[in-house]
Amino acid sequence: MRATDQEKAHIRAYVEDQAQKEVVHLEKATSELVGPVRHDIWDVHCEDSRWWVVTNSTNLYDQRDFKSRDVVLTFHVGLMLRMSYLQERQVPLAPDEAELLPGSWRRWEQAFEAYDSGDEAENFQAVGVRLRECLVSFVGETRSDQLVPAGKDRPKDADFRAWSELLANYLAAGASATKLRSYLKKSAAETWEYVNWLTHAKRAVRTDAEIGLKAVEHLLGVFTAARVRLASSVKRCDECESYSVVAGTCRHCGWTDESYEPPEFEPMSEEERERRLATPCTPSSDISTFMSPDDLLRAEATNGRAVSGPSEVTQDHSSTASDDSS
Repeated sequence: MRATDQEKAHIRAYVEDQAQKEVVHLEKATSELVGPVRHDIWDVHCEDSRWWVVTNSTNLYDQRDFKSRDVVLTFHVGLMLRMSYLQERQVPLAPDEAELLPGSWRRWEQAFEAYDSGDEAENFQAVGVRLRECLVSFVGETRSDQLVPAGKDRPKDADFRAWSELLANYLAAGASATKLRSYLKKSAAETWEYVNWLTHAKRAVRTDAEIGLKAVEHLLGVFTAARVRLASSVKRCDECESYSVVAGTCRHCGWTDESYEPPEFEPMSEEERERRLATPCTPSSDISTFMSPDDLLRAEATNGRAVSGPSEVTQDHSSTASDDSS
């Protein structure tokens, strides 16, 4: 099958990196659509080995283990499905954000164990039990007496609906956050009701448990996002309302915030200065081989091939510069 030079270069680089072998020949053997995903299958020859490379996602397989491309494609599709399934079970947040609710996310992951434990209604009800524990843990990690308005009674520790409303009022306070505040409250209330229904649903099926897992995942995610939003309030320009306010000055219109106070930095101690200076700084030698995209295109047009290494880049760049100067 026909393949572009860019495709060939990508596959060559991938195999040489993964197999630690020099590629001596490669060709696209076939391309097949499986569902919505197209998979290209490459036949790649190295000096003492031969590989299948299947794309989307790209992976390579030793042809001693997989004799035909049909077999390797079947294996690859199954492997990718299993990988995507496992990825669904991972916390969908960056580690620093997930650490805001460690206990809640741990119980959410444990709910998957109940999800995998069997195919009966009791197994799916157990998912509801685990998810209910997750939501109660969420309350335990976020409740604070500071959330309770003056003159109001403090809710019970496990009162998810009351505490989630108080938390929503705090995370999305003010008229500008009315819609977000309402969304947080409604999401929390509906998720709590669904999880409690799942816990007692004697006719629950696997899809019901899956919906519960996704609902709780979404709830934890949006409350975390609201918390990050509150902590990272952005200053806007009083003149043009731009967000491009840096060090008290608007980059868009030049407005200056008179109330801005630059941060104070503690001076570095002599001991710390000596410690840092004791480690030598080694400048990179790659700066001398820099080429712009236009330089690279001119070099390829002149030589009729791709530039492959730093020394070659330097040489081609010098010759190109001398041609331009003449």
